[in-house]
Amino acid sequence: MSCVIRIKESLPILTETDTMIGNYILEHQSEVLSASTQTLATLTKTSPSAIIRFSKKIGFTGFPQLKIELAKDVSNELSEFDDILDPNEDMESLIKKTYHSNICTIEKTYGLIDAQVIENAVQLLLQSHNIYLFGIGGSGTVCEDFQHKLLRIGKTAIYYPDSHSQLTAVPNMQKDDIAVFVSYSGKTKEMITAAKWVKKEEISSIAITQSQYNELGKLVDLAIMIPGEEKELRIGATSSRLSSLIIVDLLYYGIARCDKENTHKRIIRTREIIDEIQ
Repeated sequence: MSCVIRIKESLPILTETDTMIGNYILEHQSEVLSASTQTLATLTKTSPSAIIRFSKKIGFTGFPQLKIELAKDVSNELSEFDDILDPNEDMESLIKKTYHSNICTIEKTYGLIDAQVIENAVQLLLQSHNIYLFGIGGSGTVCEDFQHKLLRIGKTAIYYPDSHSQLTAVPNMQKDDIAVFVSYSGKTKEMITAAKWVKKEEISSIAITQSQYNELGKLVDLAIMIPGEEKELRIGATSSRLSSLIIVDLLYYGIARCDKENTHKRIIRTREIIDEIQ
């Protein structure tokens, strides 16, 4: 998993000393690569043992492994998509930049994935009767994609593009249903309101969001994290949408693999029906 992502995701629950170390690493990535444990301890006004403890707290065996993973992040570092746009460039340059940007997003997303969290989410979805999907804007596009995939393999998925309809659906959900929220920021008012009521009704819930510690992440039973790499001011939900679609695909494959034979039959039948109108 990406070192930078691990640090960012851990900051909300770290101690004051660990937060100081984490912030220093994020702000001085290149310098940290050549620093020893003692040097970093001096720079952060902590101690070598604190540096080692910090490294282990965020999931590494020690400071050397942290630096190895940090080096990968530094080498893959790219400008935000908004910064890529240059009116003086030709289209070929723009294509190359967006290609590298998307590759970077894919690598960061897979670097953040916890296989056990995905497996737990798949099991929750398999056990559910109806799957209600919640998301607006770019996240709504992800919901529509997931709904289409689930319907093809026999899972009842319900998604209303209108946010008010999504909210009014909550009181009609049953105990064996599940709510899936897609929200990059994790603070969209409509999603927070729906999640609060879902929790109040004691209905299972999953969120695809940038942190399990944001407002939405704290309300759901299971949070699947995507990289928090987009600026507040952006052209569109580009990297977040791509990351969310990757998670949706993994959930879909996880569900489909549990009954491969019937999944295959259903996909063939849906293909045959569609072929009739072409």
